[in-house]
Amino acid sequence: MLAAVMTAHHAVGLQEVPMPTLQSDTDALIRTTATMICTSDVHQVEGYFPECAPFVIGHEFVGVVEEVGSAVNSFKPGDRVLAPPYVYCDDCDMCRKGISGLCPNGTVFGHGEIFGDLPGGLAEYVRVPLAESALVAIPDGVTDDSAVFVGDMVATGYFGVMNADVKPGGTLAVFGAGPVGLCAVQLARLQGPSEIILVGRRAYRLEAGSGMGATHVIDEAAQDPVAEIMKLTGGRGVDSVIDAVGSSASIHSSCEVVAIGGTISIIGFPEAGDVPIPLQSMMLRNPTIKMGVTDQSNMKLLLGLLEKGDVDVSALMSHIMPLTEFEKAFKMFAEKQDNCMKVVLKP
Repeated sequence: MLAAVMTAHHAVGLQEVPMPTLQSDTDALIRTTATMICTSDVHQVEGYFPECAPFVIGHEFVGVVEEVGSAVNSFKPGDRVLAPPYVYCDDCDMCRKGISGLCPNGTVFGHGEIFGDLPGGLAEYVRVPLAESALVAIPDGVTDDSAVFVGDMVATGYFGVMNADVKPGGTLAVFGAGPVGLCAVQLARLQGPSEIILVGRRAYRLEAGSGMGATHVIDEAAQDPVAEIMKLTGGRGVDSVIDAVGSSASIHSSCEVVAIGGTISIIGFPEAGDVPIPLQSMMLRNPTIKMGVTDQSNMKLLLGLLEKGDVDVSALMSHIMPLTEFEKAFKMFAEKQDNCMKVVLKP
C-alpha cells in the first residue's frame, strides 16, 4: 500500500509499504477515506523530535472498517469511523480522570518508536489498537471530509475553550489563527462571550476567523496585540485567553492581557526549552493557567456539533487532493502556499 514515510529529518515522501494486519483481538483494520497533514507532522520532519525514522507519519484520519478482532463488538466491516490521534484504554486512572491523552496503555499514531511505534494515518490502510475505546462512529449527516477535522483540530479547540472557562458575556482572546485557533473561535462562540479577539499573522486566516465568530481581529505583523487588546478592553484585559501557538512570544502576550482572576488556556505545543512567564505580574492578577494534552473522549459530542451545524469546518478545507500528491500537499501546507489552511488527502 501507499503511505507517507519519514526516512530521516527533512526527508519524507510516499512509499510502498506492507499492508497492516491485526495483531491483537482488540485491533481494527481501517481503509482510509480521508486523511490530513498536521503541523506536528511538519515539526517531526523539520527535526523538532529525536530522529527514529523510518516510520509512517500522520494522525488525522477517518475511514471504513475492513476487519475487526474478536474482542471488538461495537464496530463491524463497512462502518464509517473516526480515529483519534492517539489510542487509549478508557479504563486506567488517567482515562477515568478525563486525561486520556496521557493513558499509559495508549500510543500515538505516526510519531515513531519514541511515541509507541504505531504506524500513522497518512496511508491507505491503518491498524487501530484498542478499537473499542479509540474509534467513534461517524453520523450519517457528517461527511468523511468534515469528520477528519474532529479528532485533532476540533477536539483541541474544544479542550482549549473548556480549559479557558469561557462564559456568557465574558471576553476572550485567541492567539493563533491556524485551524486549531479557528476551531476554538467557533466553539467559544457557542458559550456566548461578548467579545472574541483573534490574533494572527495572515489576512486570509483572520478573515476566516471573522466569519466564524471573532468580533475583532488583530494582525500581529502590523499591530502590537497586547496594546490593541488592552485598548479594546479599556485596560482591563480579557477574562479568558486561548494560546493556540505555543511560542514564547504568544505565551508571554497571553500573560500580559489576562484580566485579574482570568484564565489562560495553552493548547499550542510549546517550543523546545524553557518559556519565560512574567510571574511577578501574574502574582498580582491571580490568574489560572491550564495546559496539557487534549482529551479525546469528546469526539462523539463534537461530531454531533458538526451534524447539527453548530460547527462548520468547510472554510478550513482549503484543498482536497489525492494521496498520490502528498509531496506537493506537504510543501503547500508547510509553507502556507496558495492560502492553504488544511489539505484533505484522499487515498
